[in-house]
Amino acid sequence: MQTGTPPFARRAASVVENPPRLEGRFQFGVFEVDCSSGEVWKHGSKIKLQEKLFQLLALLLEHAGKTVSREELRRGLWPADTFVDFDANLKTAVNKLRQILGDSAENSLFIETIPRQGYRFVAPALRLEAKLPATENRQTAPAGTSSSALSTFSNKIKVARFSWGGVSLAAALMAALIAAAVYVSRTNSARTPIPSTHRVVLLVLPFENLGGDPSQDFFSDGLTDEMITLLSRQYPKGLAVIARTSAMRYRGTQKPFRQIARELGAVDYVLEGTVRRSGNHVGINAQLFRTQDQASLWAETYESGLADLLEIQHDVAGRIARSLVLEVVPGRASHPSSVPAPKIYDAYLMGLYETNRRSEPSLLKSIEYFQTAIQGDPGYAPAYAGLANSYLVSAGWLMLKPEDAYPNAKAAALCAVELDENLAEAHATLAEVEHEYEWKWSEAEGEFRRAIELDPNSIMAHKSYAEFLMHSARPAEAIAEMKRARDLDPLSLIINTLVGFADHNARQYDRAIEEYEKVIQLDPQFAPAHYFLGASLLQTGRYDEGIAHLQTAETLSGGASLMSAGLARAYAIAGRRDSAQKALSELNARGSRHYISPYGLAQVYAALGDRSAALSMLNRAATQHAFELMFLKVDRSFDRLHGDRDFQGLIKQIGFPE
Repeated sequence: MQTGTPPFARRAASVVENPPRLEGRFQFGVFEVDCSSGEVWKHGSKIKLQEKLFQLLALLLEHAGKTVSREELRRGLWPADTFVDFDANLKTAVNKLRQILGDSAENSLFIETIPRQGYRFVAPALRLEAKLPATENRQTAPAGTSSSALSTFSNKIKVARFSWGGVSLAAALMAALIAAAVYVSRTNSARTPIPSTHRVVLLVLPFENLGGDPSQDFFSDGLTDEMITLLSRQYPKGLAVIARTSAMRYRGTQKPFRQIARELGAVDYVLEGTVRRSGNHVGINAQLFRTQDQASLWAETYESGLADLLEIQHDVAGRIARSLVLEVVPGRASHPSSVPAPKIYDAYLMGLYETNRRSEPSLLKSIEYFQTAIQGDPGYAPAYAGLANSYLVSAGWLMLKPEDAYPNAKAAALCAVELDENLAEAHATLAEVEHEYEWKWSEAEGEFRRAIELDPNSIMAHKSYAEFLMHSARPAEAIAEMKRARDLDPLSLIINTLVGFADHNARQYDRAIEEYEKVIQLDPQFAPAHYFLGASLLQTGRYDEGIAHLQTAETLSGGASLMSAGLARAYAIAGRRDSAQKALSELNARGSRHYISPYGLAQVYAALGDRSAALSMLNRAATQHAFELMFLKVDRSFDRLHGDRDFQGLIKQIGFPE
């Protein structure tokens, strides 16, 4: 038996006398590590690390994503002929390093223990080439000022229930969720290092109304909308949130999360919840799941009075963001708008609920609800943004005359921006008004870009900007932008249809037809897909099929004027002049009672070969500033008019970009 040496001390006889010094610079979250200088920085402040702890961190970073065995760590940390209790010293060093980084063994944010093997650095680690910023512009902060670990996360949320003050329940849930979502994305899932620009993809399933009162569906749906909006707005550079239209297709779903993730293309995490409201008392449960294995990663229950839930303390979201979220999600975190009194908030949620139903009666109701919310709290920016969007949608679906919709949309959007300059949806609405009604092309593009900069997750901004690019005869950019919108809302019927429409406007009709047919497979009752499919089939000479789909679109839409005009045009293109003239007469008769866009009538007259009537209707559309005029330069309906002086005068009047 060996004597003179404690049994736990082992000599590293095989270790090289002077292990090579590690070089390079790494970034993970807000930490930067310079292996050459031995410096560690966090949020621009230098952290003091003992030499052994720095060596340990450098070794783990050098092999980020891979298990570093205990033996490899011993060789790298302790030179030959050193007699130490390796296991005890290594464990102590790892624990100290975790404490400084705000990590824990139970919920590993950075350093994971691999039982009986070693350790692994699991956070995304990016090797950098540029030098660190000048040290004179930095401040030194003591070790131990790092973020709190997820183990204290749930306790913080529980404390928040009793300290209300400035943001909605959705905001508090949002702060908790994003922290947990981003946290777990770097732990027990894939271990291969990924770039720090990777965006976590989250699906918020529709919150289930457990109250048994269908009249309260607006509250659970509105809470879902708010969660999606706040999550995507708060951390736009670190989180991609599946949009509402795709999320709502999974209401009450029993599908496994893996299947949902496949159907949506890529989803890392799913949030689902329930809402029970009785009078002014509300109970909300939220639970976060990882799609890879359906593991429940975080859950929280909120019980309170309605007034309390609408005034959750602003400091809670900020503290959680500072202590955990911003460690792994780069970029600015905007603060959500404060939430008004319960009755006003109910009116706002009802406005969202009615807007999303997209029928003429529901859109008119949504305008009334948003106006009620504004009257109750003139300082509530989201209500103005919602009102602006309702007016805009009403114009787009030809439910209101342009002069009754666009000026009101702009006025409401300007109020929203004045109250909260960071509302992306308000900027997108301003852009659409400047584009479709005021014909200010340059200003509109600037607003579109501003909206996307503020919220890269904004479906409205990407979709509207794609339409702007179509109108500007920039087809390749339009297709790419519309596909970005689809990436965020993969099951949206209208977004998928508009992807096909972007192909149609690029005169890639076969691709457009393929996209439309996919939409109809998802929902055979979706009228716009039949309408656009019919138009593309006409361009390929398949007249009977095109007319059949346009007839279906008219029936499904309840005889909407847009669909009726499209069918009349199809009859004319197919040479069925009697049917076209009859449909045109019916449209003109309806115009005495309802708004009929002169642009649609111009398309029919052009197809019938009546150049004079077509130009007359186009001039009337220009007087009204009908939004369809934006298609004038790319619409094949008017190809034969391009040589006409009056037609070119219209092109110049609208000011299409060269």
